[in-house]
Amino acid sequence: MTTRMVTSNRTMTADADIVLNTASDATRAKAWLPEGGAGGYDVDLRAGEGRVEWRTGGWTGDLTVTGSGTGASEAELRAKVDDDADPGDVRERLDRALSALAAEVDQNFNVS
Repeated sequence: MTTRMVTSNRTMTADADIVLNTASDATRAKAWLPEGGAGGYDVDLRAGEGRVEWRTGGWTGDLTVTGSGTGASEAELRAKVDDDADPGDVRERLDRALSALAAEVDQNFNVS
């Protein structure tokens, strides 16, 4: 079976290091990673590359975070899915995942 990559992007209101550290925290993975099938979650921080590789029960992908100014960053979430997966549905799940990650970052690291 062939696969394809589906991508979603979001601006984060935190430095790239904070977003990466939040995303790579295994205890927070279930709160933000998209559900891609049965099984657990696995995250692997590649700090030198500015990304986190992730795996769920059915999907794999990566999150790349780059700084975009003081206190802000750009996040790109990519998922490798089967060719028969609906790209609109996958993108919607990725959008929700990035929103959930932004909420995790805000909840845990930003002071009001």
